[in-house]
Amino acid sequence: MSIYWKKTYDMGVIRQIEKCYPGNYGAPGMNREKKRKRTPEDVARQNRTNRWRKVQRLILANFKEGDWHLILKYAKGRQPDSYEEAKEQIRKFLNRMRSAYRKAGVPFKWIAVTERGKKGQILHHHLIIEDIDRDGIRTVELVKRLWEYGGEFFSALYEDGEYEKLAEYIVKAETKEECGWCTYSRSRNLVNPTAIREKIYRRRWRDPPVAPKGWYVVKDSVWNGINPVTGFPYQHYTIKKLMPDGKKGKEGDDG
Repeated sequence: MSIYWKKTYDMGVIRQIEKCYPGNYGAPGMNREKKRKRTPEDVARQNRTNRWRKVQRLILANFKEGDWHLILKYAKGRQPDSYEEAKEQIRKFLNRMRSAYRKAGVPFKWIAVTERGKKGQILHHHLIIEDIDRDGIRTVELVKRLWEYGGEFFSALYEDGEYEKLAEYIVKAETKEECGWCTYSRSRNLVNPTAIREKIYRRRWRDPPVAPKGWYVVKDSVWNGINPVTGFPYQHYTIKKLMPDGKKGKEGDDG
């Protein structure tokens, strides 16, 4: 009997599943594509993929629908002179927001990245934060008061596809800076999901995958591909917990 590895990232109501065969083994009778040595391009591509998936899991584990994706911009004449100055400005803003959240008794969770726009190389900041409305303290009002440099744009988070696209964008923005490697920053209090690894003794996994009872496979999340290094297939997908009054999905053991 063949085996494959199954990794599960648990983010509460959402789980991400990854399945792959060990490098030297595949299911009996499986057509294996030609194995090749990893190129620098393969390594760079895999590093980017791993990075945006990590950011996506951070978003899923720490934020919810209705929280905010902010774009903090600068009014004309108030733009910073350098990338370093912009980073200092966002740092001070985050400190002021943290103090305001603390007064409301809410931990301040955030993910941020600073980038240059295509037109005129104008600096701006992307920020993901929790939404609060407690004891007269509202996130929208706080941002408008504490970001003192000009325009801001609020976009409420939604789950279906949004977190993946947002994570990809944040990682993409990291590579735009001309001043060198630009990385996203995050608060230290974020939950960082780790994988639960299982060795599954089966010839092949199910395709399409089947969610366990009380869960459903998220539409368009299933990805089947071939590892260019091992030549063996892999599968990624996301499952989501059904609401108590939700429709019943197809049930199975998620094998």
